[in-house]
This record gives sequence, structure tokens and C-alpha cells, in this order.
Amino acid sequence: MILILSQSSLEPTTEEVMDWIEALGGRCVRLNGDDVEGRSEIRIELMDGRLALRFESGGIELPLQEAGAVWFRRWLYERRHETVDLLADPAAGNHTLHHQLRRHLTLESRRLSDLIFSSFDHLPWLSHPRRSSLNKLDVLRRAAREGIATPATLVTTEREALRRFCEEHGAVITKPIGEVDAFIEGEVSYFLFTTPLGLEEIAALPERFAPSLFQERIEKAWELRVFYLDGEFHAMAIFSQNDPRTRADFRHYNRERPNRNVPYRLRPELAERLLRLMRGLELETGSIDLLVARDGREVFLEVNPVGQLGMVSHPCNYHLERKIARLLLRKEDHGRRS
Repeated sequence: MILILSQSSLEPTTEEVMDWIEALGGRCVRLNGDDVEGRSEIRIELMDGRLALRFESGGIELPLQEAGAVWFRRWLYERRHETVDLLADPAAGNHTLHHQLRRHLTLESRRLSDLIFSSFDHLPWLSHPRRSSLNKLDVLRRAAREGIATPATLVTTEREALRRFCEEHGAVITKPIGEVDAFIEGEVSYFLFTTPLGLEEIAALPERFAPSLFQERIEKAWELRVFYLDGEFHAMAIFSQNDPRTRADFRHYNRERPNRNVPYRLRPELAERLLRLMRGLELETGSIDLLVARDGREVFLEVNPVGQLGMVSHPCNYHLERKIARLLLRKEDHGRRS
């Protein structure tokens, strides 16, 4: 049986992989990160050096002890607002206490998650939580060492350093140093997007600010989203520059007039360098973001080990869900024989 560790129950791509596993004669069970924050019944017992896990969701016990391989799709570590409100009523109206309690519960969830992951260390994994969160700057450094073009990058707390960087490279963009996040206030959500900056916007900044990442703004011909799976690249070109709304960041989706997405073949030289990069990072899966500059350069931006795959699989007919199911079944068979 294959154990799938996912973020939440609202992941259609994960369900498609599960359907393929069953269609190919396998069995799977799914444990969601949001189950661990109180949505399911959990019991973990440690006796005489042996660890017993028991999860019950919807009145049905999940047979985790039957797992023969694990797919780490993604995971939810953070406690939600409503959980904090439920467990810590004294925090109501006290924003500082609310934040401290939420941080404490999030750390508790992380420790519990680490214990769950380590319980299956003896099994074959497709992707692993230890390699699910990369340092973006370290990956850029590694990519450059492999001979892959990367944008000029600056991390600073100083307005003057940013101004000089902008004068040297022209317009710049800013984006998170780490993960893209969302902030929810009631029914309003705030997302972090790649944002262009010019000298006028920089002049309006304070003299000192929190450590922030800036890169040269490269004029794009189109963008590339590449899903890497077990040594193979499945690339898609995104014609984001045809729409002013998506030029800086294609995630400013235009639902009424979506970007055109087509299959794309990477140059063999670039594919070989990317392969060395992914193997050096010890990754079997990952969503790679690149852009093709107007001068023809293919520029590497970042890689997300647990990034989206459906957005590449469906428009390009790559059938990645079936390929992942087959790979998981091979891993389960190998684990059983080992």
C-alpha cells in the first residue's frame, strides 16, 4: 500500500494520482496535514521503544502500518486561526497573545509532523520532507555553478544599496527570500507576488527595512514551467507577456482570457545542466521556473520540490499523474522485495 502525505483534502491532482494507483492495481491511503491539527482522531503510543500510530478520519481508521512506500506531495504545518481561537479563548482581542499562541501551536504541529515522517524512514519515498524546502539563494548559486544563466541578485536592508543596484541593472523586481505566502484577514486574502520596482518606488522606501530580495528585471519573451520527474523534464511555455496583467507574474491569473500554454522542448545542453542541478539537490521531483529573455537567453529562477504538476500535465497532455502512480508502484514493489 502507498501512503500519500498531502496538504489538505482540496488537492485534485493528488486525487488523480490516487485514481491511477487504483486503476493500475495498487492500493493507497491519504493522510492530510490539516488532519493533524485536530480534524481527525490521533493516537501515538511509545512503549518499550516501539511507536504505534493510529489515525481515524471520518470514523475510518487509516491502515498506516500497511504502507510500503510514501509519496510526500506536500504538507500543512501551520495551525489555522480558528484552531487558535478554539483552544485559546483568553487570546480573543489580544493580538500579541494570539500570535504567540499560534506560533506555539505551529511549532507543536511541526514536531508531531517530524515524528510521523521519521516513522516511515525505512520505506522508499518519492520526494522527502527533508528536501521539500530549499534555500532559494543557495539554489541560484548552485545553478550558476552548473553554467545555467541566473539573474543578478541582491539581498539588502539598505535603500542606498538598492538604489545603486537599480542604477546598475535598470528596473528591478522584488519577491520573497523564502516561500510565497498568503495572509488572511476575515474574508480578504493577501498574496505575495513578484513586483517591479523603479527608482521612484525605491526613493519612497525607508532608509532601513527588513532583509529583502531584489533581482534585475529581465525582459521576457515567454516563461517556462518545467516539471521534473525521476530524471525527465516536462516543459511548458507560458505566453504571459501577451497580457499586461500577467507580465510581471503569471500568477496574476486572467480567468477570462488565460495565457496560452504549449509544450516546450528544452535544449539538450540546458536539460543536462538542469539534470546535474536536480541530482545535486537530491530531488526526484520539482517544479522549475525559468524565463526566455528577448535576447534568447534561458534564465533559471527557482525550483519548488513540491510544486504544482497539474498546470503542466493537463495543457500539455503529459499525463504526469499516471507516471507518478507507476513510479510509486515500482517503489512499493522494490520496498517489498527489500
